[in-house]
Amino acid sequence: MAFYVQDQYQVSRKLTVNYGLRWEYYPVPTQEHQQLTYYDPNTNIVERCGQGSVPKNCGMHTSKKLFAPSIGIAYRPFENFVVRAGYSLSPQTDASMGRQSIQSYPDEAQSTLNGATSFAPAGTVSVTGLPVIPQPTLVDGKTPAPPNTGNLFSNPLDFVRGYFQSYNFTIEKAFRGDWTGQIGYVGSHAVKIVNNYNINYGLPGGGAASQPLFKYGISAVANFNLPAYADKYNSLQASVRKRMSKGLSMNLAFTYQHDIGNLPPQTVNVFIPQYFYRNYTTTSIDRTFNLYVGATYDLPFGKGRSYLRSGPASWILGGWTTNGLFSHISGSPFNVTASNASCNCPGLNTQTANQVLPTVDLVGRGVGGTSYFNPQAYAPVTTPTLGTSGYYQLRGPGATNLDLSLFREFPITERIRLQFRAESLNLSNTPHFANPNANVSNAQFGPGGNIVNLNGYSQITQTALISRLIDPRYFRFGIRINF
Repeated sequence: MAFYVQDQYQVSRKLTVNYGLRWEYYPVPTQEHQQLTYYDPNTNIVERCGQGSVPKNCGMHTSKKLFAPSIGIAYRPFENFVVRAGYSLSPQTDASMGRQSIQSYPDEAQSTLNGATSFAPAGTVSVTGLPVIPQPTLVDGKTPAPPNTGNLFSNPLDFVRGYFQSYNFTIEKAFRGDWTGQIGYVGSHAVKIVNNYNINYGLPGGGAASQPLFKYGISAVANFNLPAYADKYNSLQASVRKRMSKGLSMNLAFTYQHDIGNLPPQTVNVFIPQYFYRNYTTTSIDRTFNLYVGATYDLPFGKGRSYLRSGPASWILGGWTTNGLFSHISGSPFNVTASNASCNCPGLNTQTANQVLPTVDLVGRGVGGTSYFNPQAYAPVTTPTLGTSGYYQLRGPGATNLDLSLFREFPITERIRLQFRAESLNLSNTPHFANPNANVSNAQFGPGGNIVNLNGYSQITQTALISRLIDPRYFRFGIRINF
């Protein structure tokens, strides 16, 4: 449910203000034949909302005070110069209160069995047989979660919905020759974002016995929908554009940015509360620089153009159009990891390596058997602890790409035209390398801690598609009939 008001005020010929306010309400979700469920980890009881003595909403509450203000200002001190600024606040809409709840126990009965430690099996099929998944029996709308339950999920009773703030400040100027330029700051801030938080974490060295729900025989993940996440994005964005004139249009865009936070699923690596702060770091999808150039150009040859308007040369060279897309992006951050066997801390915890050198140098391209970063800077973790290196401290190789196309139209009649198209993706056949393999436990160490066999550690063995269907150079040709 939502209600909003908005207005645009022309303060003067040079100043325009847009402003508005939106009120939003997200009640506890319901459905026709069954309601949500609530799991109480203190009693191990699952309540089916709306059954027996359980209230229809299980006692859950959502806020009725969600207000989303926004304002935008455009000031034009000169005819060809504009200053713009804006701010908005928006509640989080994808909090997933209902979807996961109706897929959790007892609506779905799943079973997860783990051994007492990371080295021990839960059993064997030949000896113990297939595990029996108990069928839920609700009494007064309640049932205890049986041992080995594999899909516990709950919303908190006092549900807090996060919000996003967006803000920007830009200046734009028009130049001669149909050129315009713009530069500005763009940022956002995500606060108290709701997502899954595994409350059934294991402590370093504690194994399954240290998980809070182990006393009930439950060692699987148990997710609560908690407002535990945040993110900050700041960027300098600039662009230069040329409107189509004299056969040429162009757009150049450049972004210098930094994204830091702990938004799942990319950037959450540990759920142990005393180590949860380590998740707040440069995110795995951050790209420092992003350069993009796109252009379309009608070659100045042929009928109706500047040169070679007639004759054989006009027939051969006339009517061609070319366009291209050039892009370059910085590499993405990655973790240097290690085996988590010695940590013995179940519950979706990513083990980083121990950093043994004060700095980590990038020493090569990482291909052809060479290392991308100094492999001796890290060592495996052999104690029941988390590694000393931080998350996403290193950044992989960037990617450069050029796509180029060539078109020509041939008039058949006044109404029918045939177009020839030749296109190339990744014209220079430049490889776009993925991040290096970074599990230090794959390496073979000799006496004194020296590496005698990398086994792929610190080396790049794959390419990345960078949002493409195919990475190597690719040509395609086509004919199109327009009528």
